[in-house]
Parts: sequence; C-alpha cells; structure tokens
Amino acid sequence: MPADLYQRLSGNNLEAHAETAILICTMDMQGWPHPAVLSYFEVLARDERNVRLALYGNSSSAANVRRNGKLTILVYDERAAYYVKGAVEELAREMHCSPENSKLNLRVEHVLQDEANEEFEPGAYITSGVTYKRRARPHFTEDLLKELAE
Repeated sequence: MPADLYQRLSGNNLEAHAETAILICTMDMQGWPHPAVLSYFEVLARDERNVRLALYGNSSSAANVRRNGKLTILVYDERAAYYVKGAVEELAREMHCSPENSKLNLRVEHVLQDEANEEFEPGAYITSGVTYKRRARPHFTEDLLKELAE
C-alpha cells in the first residue's frame, strides 16, 4: 500500500477525514457488485498489508465476505482515488465494544491508484471524497478503533 494511503487509513489524523466516507464493494450471490459505505472510524490500516474493518455483522456485505472472502475498499478524496483489493478473514463475529459489528481483516493483495491521464484529460482531478454528517461519539469511536487495532 502506498505510504500516503497507509497514513490516511492509519487512524492518526481522523479529524481531517471525520466526515469523509470510505466505500467498500463486495460480490453478492448473483455476481453483482454490492456497495456499502463506512467511515474512517470503521477502517484501520494495521500495516501496509492488513486493513481492519468493522461491518454490521448481519449486513449483506458481511454475508458476502463470509461467503467468498473478497472485498474492495474505495478511497476517494481531493486528488486521490485508490482501490484496495484483498482477501477477508472474519476475526470476530461480534466486537466487544460494539456487538452489532463484526471485526474483519483485509489482507491487501492489490492497490490501484486512479488518476486522469494528463495527455487526454489535462487538468482533470477529483475535487473531494464522498462526505456525510456524523454525530460525535468520541468514546465509542476510540473504543472501536482500539479494538480494531488489537
């Protein structure tokens, strides 16, 4: 994983990404891509090869990764577009601090960086990520990230 992406997902500068969403994509039983939205408070890079995720345990995304073990993380932000592909292992069906979430580990297999080709699209770039509003829950957030790091 590139150093800038690792830093972005390492949990060290959460306030900079507090209202930026992280998209994920799994594959459903019919072979269709199944998108879902997470936050930087539910995704944590432990190192350049392992990314921890907290997904609702009863969600379609969780069922999809349990079935086929694959997931793609899509990270978009100003001048950044990354696709992180890998194999997923469920580490815990229920997290201690948040029993509705399952704790997963994505073993990074491929990272693709997407950017406009200057020759064909001069001056084109992504201006922002997908954003959302969140209600602050500092203790819950700290506990969730701490458990993902374990």
